[in-house]
Amino acid sequence: MPLTLQQANTLIIDDFQSMRTMLREFVKSMGMTRVDTACHGRDAISHLTASKYDIVICDYNLGPGANGQQVLEEARTRDLIGVSTIWVIVTAEKTTDMVMGAAEIKPDDYLLKPINQVLLQSRLEKLIVRKQSLGVVEAAIRAKDFGAALAHCDLLIRMQSANPHEVLRIKSDLLLTLGDYEAARAVYESVLAQRSVAWARTGLGKVLFYTGDLAGAAALFQQVLVENQMYIEAADWLAKTYEALGDLVQAQQTLVQAAKLSPNSPQRQKTLGDTAFKNGELDLAQAAFEKNIKISEFSSHKNPAVYARLADVLLDKGDSQEALNVLKRSKTDFRYNSAAALQTAAAESRVYQQMGQTAMAQAAMASAEQLAAKLGSKLSPELMMEMAKAHLKLGQKDKACQLMGEVVKNDHENAQLSKEIEAIFAAENLAEVGQSLIASARKEVIDINNEGVMLAKKGEFQQGATLLRTALKKLPTSEVMIANLCGLLIAQMSKSGYTETLASEARSLLDQLHEINPGNKKFYSYSLVLARLQHG
Repeated sequence: MPLTLQQANTLIIDDFQSMRTMLREFVKSMGMTRVDTACHGRDAISHLTASKYDIVICDYNLGPGANGQQVLEEARTRDLIGVSTIWVIVTAEKTTDMVMGAAEIKPDDYLLKPINQVLLQSRLEKLIVRKQSLGVVEAAIRAKDFGAALAHCDLLIRMQSANPHEVLRIKSDLLLTLGDYEAARAVYESVLAQRSVAWARTGLGKVLFYTGDLAGAAALFQQVLVENQMYIEAADWLAKTYEALGDLVQAQQTLVQAAKLSPNSPQRQKTLGDTAFKNGELDLAQAAFEKNIKISEFSSHKNPAVYARLADVLLDKGDSQEALNVLKRSKTDFRYNSAAALQTAAAESRVYQQMGQTAMAQAAMASAEQLAAKLGSKLSPELMMEMAKAHLKLGQKDKACQLMGEVVKNDHENAQLSKEIEAIFAAENLAEVGQSLIASARKEVIDINNEGVMLAKKGEFQQGATLLRTALKKLPTSEVMIANLCGLLIAQMSKSGYTETLASEARSLLDQLHEINPGNKKFYSYSLVLARLQHG
C-alpha cells in the first residue's frame, strides 16, 4: 500500500517551542497522528536512532550545538535515514553560505520562513508521491541485498515511476558502489543522451577515475563546472583527480575556488588544509584547518587529526607554543577519546622534540605507546603513521619502520598511502630506507596472497583458507587479506554448495571490511554474491 501523509511517522526539529507547536499543528491538520518533536541536535539524533521516520522537518538554526545541516549529515553518516526518508529544512537565513551548504547536503526541500500550512502541505504531498516507491529499495539496501535493490530500481524504471531520475541516480550510485563500472557507465550515458545533467556527467567522471582514465575524468569534471560552477561535488572530484595525477597546485586552486563558493564543508576545508600543507602554503593550510575546527564543533566530522595537522603547520611556522595550545584544546575537545589522545600525544612529542625538550618529547611518546597498547587491533593506519613520525623525530628508526611496515602490509595496494610514507621518510633524509621498507612489505603480502589464490585454483580451499586466516591474525586490518579470505570462502561455496558455517564467517569478514573502510567495493560485490548463493 502506498504511504500517505496521514500514515507518515514524522519528526519536527526546532529549538523554539512556539515553532515546534505551530509545525505540529500544521501536520496534525493534514491528518498526521504519529508526530514527535526534538528541540536540539542531540535530541534529534536520539529520536532518529530510536525510530524510523518517513518525514523530518528540521530548522536550520537549532541554537547551541549542531545545526540542521549537521544533523542531516550525521543521520546519513550513521545510516539513520534512507533513500525513502523525506527531509525538509526550514530556515530564515538567505545567505549564500547557508544556501550552498543546504544544496550540498541535498535535503529533499528547503523552505524559507515564514511558512504556512498550505505551502508545507503542498511540498510534502509532492515529495511523498516522489518518495513512496523507494521504500522497497531502501529495505533491500538495509538488508545488504543489493541485487534485490537493483531489481526494484529496474522495476520502478519500467513502471515509469513519478521520480525516474531519482531512481536512475540511486541505481547508478549502487552500481558505482558495487564496482560494476560498465553498468554504471551505461546508466550515466543513457541519462546524458537525453540531456546534460550534472550528476550524471559527474558520475561518468567517477567511472573514468575508478577505471584509471584520470585525464578523461578531469575533462568531464571540468565540463560540469563550466556548465554549472555551483555543482561543487564536481570540484571536489576534480581536485581529487588532480592529486591522483600528481598536480597538487591545480588541486589546491580547485579547492580554493570551491571553498569560496561553499565554505562550510568540514571535509573540503580539511582536504584544502592537507593539500596546502603539502604545497608548503602554510598560511592557507592554517586558515583551512582553523575553519574546519570552527565549523565542525558540533558536527560528526569533528576530527582530532585536524588539530594535529594544525599543530604541524604552526610548528613549521616556528610557533611551537601555539602548536601546544592547539593540542591542549584537542585534549579538552576529545577528552574521552583514546584514539584522539594518542594522536595528540604523538603530535606533542614532535613539538617538544622540535623545541629541544627531549625529556618532554619522550614522555609524550611513552604516553602514546601506552594508549596504542590499549587500542590494540583498533589502532588505525593514520595513528600508526602519526606515531612513526614521532619515533623518527626521536631517532627511533626501528620502531618507526616496524609501524610503517604494518601500515603498508595492511594496505599494500594503496599507492597514495605509499607516497605519503615515502614522503615521511624523505623528510627525515631516509628516502632509501622508506622505499626499501615499502617494497619488502608489499612483497611479503603479495607472496601470501598469491599462494592463497593458487591453492584456491587447485581446489584446495581449506588449505588456502587456513593460510589466509593465519596471515589475517598478523594483519587484522588488511582489507586485501580480509577480502581474499572472504572471496575464497565464496568460491568454495560456489563449487561445493552453500553452508551456513562458511556463510557466517564470510558475513563476519564483510562486516569487518565495512568497518575498516565503508567504501571498499569488495564489501558490496561479495555481499551481492553471498545473497545470491543463500537464495539459490
